[in-house]
Amino acid sequence: MLTTLLSLTPLLFCGGFIAAYKQNKMSLVPSFIFSLLLLSIAANIINFLYPYIIAGGNLAARIVLIIILIPFALVGKLGVYALIVMLLINARIVLKREKKSLAHALTFILAICLIGYLIAVHLVESIEVDIPKHISLFISSIYLMIFLCFIHITHYIIATILCQFSRPKLNQQYIIVHGSGLIDGKITPLLADRVDKAIKFYNKQKEVNEAPKLILSGGQGSDEPRTEAEAMMEYACSRGVSQEDVLLEARSETTMQNMVFSKEIMDRHSENKSYNCIFVTSSYHLLRTGMYARIAGLNIDGIGSKTVLYYLPNAIIREYIAYVVMYKKRYIALVSFAFLCVFVLSLVLWINNPA
Repeated sequence: MLTTLLSLTPLLFCGGFIAAYKQNKMSLVPSFIFSLLLLSIAANIINFLYPYIIAGGNLAARIVLIIILIPFALVGKLGVYALIVMLLINARIVLKREKKSLAHALTFILAICLIGYLIAVHLVESIEVDIPKHISLFISSIYLMIFLCFIHITHYIIATILCQFSRPKLNQQYIIVHGSGLIDGKITPLLADRVDKAIKFYNKQKEVNEAPKLILSGGQGSDEPRTEAEAMMEYACSRGVSQEDVLLEARSETTMQNMVFSKEIMDRHSENKSYNCIFVTSSYHLLRTGMYARIAGLNIDGIGSKTVLYYLPNAIIREYIAYVVMYKKRYIALVSFAFLCVFVLSLVLWINNPA
């Protein structure tokens, strides 16, 4: 009975994943279900191989089992050390190729934090005296919170990857293109990639359907001689886009404003009739932008422009921090509640065992 139920779990999780992904690609929910799907498949394989390993010592079964367990073993023993090395290598590359700033040093900062964590763990484990139960519980809770944070970050990365498989239909009335700053009044390579991605979709749809309107969204920064929207329009028109197919949103200063102000333009232009639209931004920015879209009342998907590989770790760390800040009240409440529970339990243990 138990084996039958276990064999059905991949099908259940697969159906749940497909339903969640279709409903909202720009969410962490599909990534959690996808992880459960992978774990259920691994559990079924292990359950199938175990009798062969126990009964006859089947070599092929043992090899397959080892292959399945190797990733878990590596993450458990060597994962943190390997991550620190990769972060330091990436930090060196980024700081060498990009402008030296706090935003470009995030991988280096994370590596230092992980090194500090390993040192702290070593110092705690090297203490030979018996640690009181209430203090031991508090220390264990900190380890648990760090582990849960790692799980959450992992699912954020998985969700970011899953967003890349979005394939909108060629029936859009509008394409929102998000700005990302100018240099000397001209669009940056990163912004050019976003506009190029939008133009590619624009041309592809134009071959089979009516051309969509490009909503070029971005205001004027304090150090910029003109709006990002104007610079993007100049670039798009130089690449063959008709100016009649361009709408400018030149007020926004944040991603949320990009969505809110673009929605106002689309509602007004479509005379409040229903319409289809998508957004274009950098690949690492898709997930959070999709969340902002839904907050603004747009149940839409996006497509991502390419990002150079060495820049991705820094960009994803920055995106994750921005995501946590976006829902800071929720996470502050959860962490506060968890530590309050641990504090109360530690206090009870201390009262009952003061020594």
